[in-house]
Amino acid sequence: MEETSLEAAIGWLVQAIYAGLLVGGELDGWIRRAGLADDIERLRSEVEGVEMVVSAVKGRAIGNQPLARSLARIRELLYGAEDLVDELHYWRLQQQLELEGGTRHDLDETDAHGSLQVERSTGSSSVGGLRSESWGHFDIEEFVENGGPVKAICKHCRAVVVCTTDKGTPILCKHLKSKSCKKKRGASDPSSTGDATASATSTATDGISSTRNMRGSEVEEPKHGTRSDTYTWDKVTFSNRIKDITHQLQGIRGDVRAALMILGSDSSASSNHHVEHPHRRTSSLVQGKVYGRDYEKAEIIRLIKGHKLSSSVTVLTVLGIGGVGKTTLAQLVYNDPSVESQFDHRIWISVSNKFDETRISREMLDFVSQGTHEGLYSFARLQEVLRGYVKSKRVLLVLDDVWDDMNDCQWNQLLAPFKSDNAKGNIILVTTRKPSVAKRRGTVEPIKLHGLKEDDFWILFKACVFGDENYEVKGSLRTLAWQIIEKLKGNPLAAETAGALLRQHLTSEHWSNILKNEDWKSLQLRRGIMPTLKLCYDQLPYHLQQCFSYCAIFPCNYRFLAEEIVRIWISQGFVKCSHSGMRLDEIGRLYLTNLVNLGFFQQIEGGYSSNNQTTYVMCGLMHDFARVISRAECATLDALQCNEISSTVLHLSIVTGRVYWYDEKFQQILRNTLKKVKNLRSLVLIGQYDSQLFQQVFEKAHNLRLLQVSATAGSHSFLCGLVNPTHLRYLNLQDAHVWPGDLPQVLSKFLHLQVLEVGLCRDTSFTLERMVNLGDCGERLIFPSLERLPFLTTFKLSNLRKIREVSVPSLQELILVEMPELERCTCTSLGDLNSSLRVLEIRSCPALKVFDLFEKGHNFVEQPSLYEGHNYETGWKLWLPGLRVLTVINCPHLLMPCLLPHSTNVSRLHIDGVPTLLKMEGSSTENLEISPNSRSGENSDETELIIRCCPGLLSSLAHNEGNDVQANRTWLLPQPLGQVVISNYDHKTLSLCFMGNLTCLRKLEVLESPGLESLQLHSCTSLEDLRIRECKQLATVKGMQSLVNLMNLEVQENPSLVSLQLHSCRSLEDLRIEKCESLIALEGLQSLVNLRNLALLNSPGLPPYLERLLGHYELCPRLESLHIDDLSLLNMSLCKGLTCLQCLRLEKLERGGTRLTDEQERALLLLRSLQDLEFQDCLNLVHLPARLHSLPSLKTLMIVCCEDIPRLPKKGLPSSLERLVIYDCSTELRKQCESLTRGKLRVTMND
Repeated sequence: MEETSLEAAIGWLVQAIYAGLLVGGELDGWIRRAGLADDIERLRSEVEGVEMVVSAVKGRAIGNQPLARSLARIRELLYGAEDLVDELHYWRLQQQLELEGGTRHDLDETDAHGSLQVERSTGSSSVGGLRSESWGHFDIEEFVENGGPVKAICKHCRAVVVCTTDKGTPILCKHLKSKSCKKKRGASDPSSTGDATASATSTATDGISSTRNMRGSEVEEPKHGTRSDTYTWDKVTFSNRIKDITHQLQGIRGDVRAALMILGSDSSASSNHHVEHPHRRTSSLVQGKVYGRDYEKAEIIRLIKGHKLSSSVTVLTVLGIGGVGKTTLAQLVYNDPSVESQFDHRIWISVSNKFDETRISREMLDFVSQGTHEGLYSFARLQEVLRGYVKSKRVLLVLDDVWDDMNDCQWNQLLAPFKSDNAKGNIILVTTRKPSVAKRRGTVEPIKLHGLKEDDFWILFKACVFGDENYEVKGSLRTLAWQIIEKLKGNPLAAETAGALLRQHLTSEHWSNILKNEDWKSLQLRRGIMPTLKLCYDQLPYHLQQCFSYCAIFPCNYRFLAEEIVRIWISQGFVKCSHSGMRLDEIGRLYLTNLVNLGFFQQIEGGYSSNNQTTYVMCGLMHDFARVISRAECATLDALQCNEISSTVLHLSIVTGRVYWYDEKFQQILRNTLKKVKNLRSLVLIGQYDSQLFQQVFEKAHNLRLLQVSATAGSHSFLCGLVNPTHLRYLNLQDAHVWPGDLPQVLSKFLHLQVLEVGLCRDTSFTLERMVNLGDCGERLIFPSLERLPFLTTFKLSNLRKIREVSVPSLQELILVEMPELERCTCTSLGDLNSSLRVLEIRSCPALKVFDLFEKGHNFVEQPSLYEGHNYETGWKLWLPGLRVLTVINCPHLLMPCLLPHSTNVSRLHIDGVPTLLKMEGSSTENLEISPNSRSGENSDETELIIRCCPGLLSSLAHNEGNDVQANRTWLLPQPLGQVVISNYDHKTLSLCFMGNLTCLRKLEVLESPGLESLQLHSCTSLEDLRIRECKQLATVKGMQSLVNLMNLEVQENPSLVSLQLHSCRSLEDLRIEKCESLIALEGLQSLVNLRNLALLNSPGLPPYLERLLGHYELCPRLESLHIDDLSLLNMSLCKGLTCLQCLRLEKLERGGTRLTDEQERALLLLRSLQDLEFQDCLNLVHLPARLHSLPSLKTLMIVCCEDIPRLPKKGLPSSLERLVIYDCSTELRKQCESLTRGKLRVTMND
C-alpha cells in the first residue's frame, strides 16, 4: 500500500482484532477456560496503545521513510495478531463441534508430547462397540450394511486399513506398531516445529505400495500426499506467540512515539503533512493541436443545435477516466465558431473536487459582466445579480471536472439564474469522471470518451515524443513504439507522460528499459497519468480502496458477477456489518455500486453465460493503476511478463496459460517466488499448473482465506488435502482435477468456509463419504455432507457428471448447474435452509426429481393439515420468506410446488422447461406475491418474471372473466413486478391487470404464442419497453392509449396484425416493425416527436401509408437512425425533415431498380448530418449513388453482400469519409478499394 494508506490499514486491522476479541463474546469465555486470558488482555491493551499512537501520525509518514517503515511493520504485526485471533476462533469452533458430536476434549487434556490431539472422524461417532483405544487413531471410511466398519484410515500416516469389527482391533494395533506408521507419526510430531498451526508433515510416494499381513488384511499406502487429519492445540506455543507479537508491538510503538516527538506534535505542524492534491485549474483555451475527437465534437454541437428552442436547461455530460481528454473536448466545443455564434454568453468554470457555490457564482458573474464584484459575498445576492445579466439570453455554461455529486437542492440553486421565464436553449456542458454525476445531472445520454483510435493515437504519440506528427519512425524504435502504444490504451495523457520520458534519449536501449519497467506508470511523475487517477482513489474511504485494489490480482477485463466479487470481499473481511440491519452481501453490493458510480468498475449488461447476466470489469488503465497502488500486498505472476514481487504480498494470482509446461525459466521464477511469499491470504491459479509444485505453497501458506483454481492440471492431481483449513473462507475449484478422496476428506475441516464452488472437474469419481451399492443400478455417488461447516453461505456445483445425490445445510445461495445424473437434493436442516435461502438456481439437471425444499412447499398446498397450527395462507408465508432469486431451467422431472415464495425481496423469477409445473398460486386474491428489495443498492424495481415452455403454468396464471373460457383470460399481477416475459401462451386473449390499476411494470415481452389473438394493455401505465414477436394470430393490441411512458416498441413476425394506435406514445424513442405483412397503419405516427430510431422491414403496407401521411405532416423531426428495405421511403417529403439523421441503413432493396432514381438521390443529399450509410443484401443494386461524394458529414460507408456493384461512383467518395467496409462483394469492387490509401481513410474487407 502507499504511505497514505498505512494509517487507514492499521485502523482497519485494529477494528478487526477488537471485533474478534469482543469482551463477553463466545471467544472471550473460551479463552479464559484455555488459560490465555492474561496474554490476550495484554495483547488487547497493546493494540489500543498502537491505535492511539498511530492516530497521532496524521499523514507525517509521507516522505518520511523511517516512520513509514515503522508503520508498515506495525501493519505486518497486526496482520499476525488478526490471524492468531482467527485461529483461536477455529479451535473454539472445533471443540464446540466435537462436543456436539458427543466427543469431549478438555482444554488441558494433552498427549505424550504435551499437546491436545483434536480428532476428526467422519464415521466413528456412528459406530458402537469400538472400545479399544486403537480405534481412536483411525477414521472409519466405509461400512457394511449392518453398520460395522470395513475400512479405516490411519490419522498419522494416512494408510488405508481394510478390517472388520470382530477382527479390527488386532489389525489396527499391529499397524500402529509398524515401522512405517511410527516413522510418519514421529515426523508429524508437532513438538518438533515452532508453528502451532502447522499440520503434520505431508507425505507423498511415487506409487501405491501394499503389504499383506498374515491375517489377511491389506494396508494400502496413499498414492498422493495429504495433510494429516490430526491438528494440535498447544497452549504453551499459543501463549508464546501472543507474547511475542505483544512485545514486538510494544517496541515499534515506542519507535513511532519517538519519531513523532522529533517531528513535533502540535496540530499546525501535523496539518502541514496532509496531502494536498495538485488539482489543476483549467481554462477555455485549447493548448496545442488536438488529435481525434471529431465525432464526439460534432455530436455535442448537434445536440446544442437541436436544443436551441428548448424551454428547459439542457445538461450535456462528457464522461471518462482521468487523462482521456474530457477538458480538451469541452474546449474544442467552447471555441468552435458555430457554437460561439449561437450564444449571447459563454462561461467556463473549473470546478474540481470542491464544489463551492459562492465561488462558482462569482466566477460566472465575471464572465457576463464587465464590472468587479469583490464586495459581494452573499450567495443569494450573487445569484440575483447573475440572473439580471443572463435573463432573456442564451447561455453556454461549461462546468469542467465536476467531482462532487451535489444534492438536487444545491444543483437547482446553482442553475436558478438560467431558468428564468424567457430562457431559451440554455446549455450546460459538464465534464466528469464519475458516472454518478453524469447519470444524475445529464438530461440526455452522456458522451462517453474512450481511448483514441489507433491512427489518431499514433499521430499524437509521434507529436509527444518527437515534436513532429509527421516524423518517420524506423527500425527497432518503431517496433518498440507500437509495443508501448499498446500499453497506453489510447489515453492522451498517458501518451504525454510516456512521450516526456522517451524523448530524453531516442535510443533502443533507453526505450527498452522504459518498456520493461513501464516507467510512465510511476506515481512520482507530476501531472502523470497515474497521479491523475490517484486523485480519485485518495477520495475513497478505506474499505472501498481495499475492495478496488484487491481486484488487481485478477487479469485485466476479468468479468465478475456481482455476487462473486462480493463473496470474495467478504472472505477477506473487507465488508463490515453496519447498524442498518443489512446483511453482509447487501452491504457488499452497495460497495460495488459505489465503485461503479465512481468510475472504478464498469458495468456490462448481459452477454455473460446463457443467463445474460450483468458483469463488472476493471478495464485498461484503471486496472494498471490498481496494480500500481496495491503492489505491496497484491501481485500477479504472469508467464508472459514476469515482474519482481514483494515478500510482503498477501494476495497472489498466477497466470500460466500453456507456457508453464514448456518454459523452464518461468518454472524457476515461480519456484523462487513461492519461496519468498510466506503470508499469503489469497491464491488464484489461472492456466496450467503442476500441483506438486504448489505443495510447497500449501505447506507454508497457513493463512489462506481464498483459494481459486481456474485451471487444468497436467499429469498430477490437485493436492486439496494440503490446504490449511484454519482460515479458509472461499474455495473455488473450477476446471480442476480433484483426486479421488481429496475433497471429501478435507471439507469437514474447513470450519470457517463461507463459499464452496466445485465445477467442471474432469475426474469426478470422488471417494465420497459413503458409497451405497445399488446392485444392478451400479454406483451411487453422494456428495459429502457439509453440515460441519457452520459459516458456509454459498454452495455451487457445476458439471459434476457422476453425482447423484447432494445434501445441503443452511445456506444463503444454492446453485446447481449441469448435473446430468443428479436425482436428489436433500437438506440436513430443512427449516434453517428454508429461512436463510436468498438465491436458488437449478439449471440443466434433467434427472432431478426430489428436492426437500420443494416438497415442503408442495405440502403447504396439497396437505395443509400436516402443518399443525398453521392454515394454508400462514403456511405459505413461512415458505422461503427471504428468497430474492428463483431460477429453475430444464428440469423436466422436478416436482415444483404450485405456489411462489411469499417473499418481500424477490427480484427475479425465471422458470423454463419444467413441464411438471401445472399451476402456481399465491393467495386467494393474487397469483404472484413479488416485491422488490427496497434496501438493495441496485435498481429496486427490476423485479422480473420469466416463464417459458411451461404451458400448464401459463394457463393457470390466468383466470376467466365471463363465460367464454377462450375469449377472456386475465392475468392478475402484483404492483411491484418490473419485467414479465411470456412465451408459448395458448389462449386467444391475454390481459394484464394490476391491483388498483397501479403498476411498476416497465418491460413486457410476449413471444411465440401462435394462438393469441388479442393483447390488452390497459393497466400497463408505466410500461417503457414492449416487444411482441411471433404471435401468428395476433390481430389487435388494445389499450395502447395508456402507454404514455413507452420508449421502445418492437413488433416482429405478427402477420395478422392490421394497425397500431400510437397517438399517446409520445415518449417513444425506438420503433421497429418487421415481417408484419398485414400491417397497414401506424395511427398517430405524426405524434412521435421524440422518435430517435425507426426500422420498417418486410411490412409492405407501411410505405404507402407513410407517403399519404407525409402529405399532411412532417414526420420524425429528431430521428437519428433509419433502417428500411423500400426505396419509396427515400423521398423529398420525408428527408427534408430529417435534419438530425446520422445513420441510414438500406437493406434488401428488392423492389427497386439497379440504381437510385434522381428524386431519391436528391432526397439523399438533403441528409446533411448523415454520418453512417450502409447498403446490405441489395442484390439488384448495380450502381451506388452518383453524387455520394456530396454528402458533407459522411464518415462510414458499409457495403455488405451487394455482389452486383462493380465499382465506386465515378466522382469518388466524400472527403469526410474515415471508414470504408466491403464484405462479400464483387472482386472488381474489392480490387478498386484496395488501392484507396488516401489520408485517414481506413478500408476493411474480408477475403
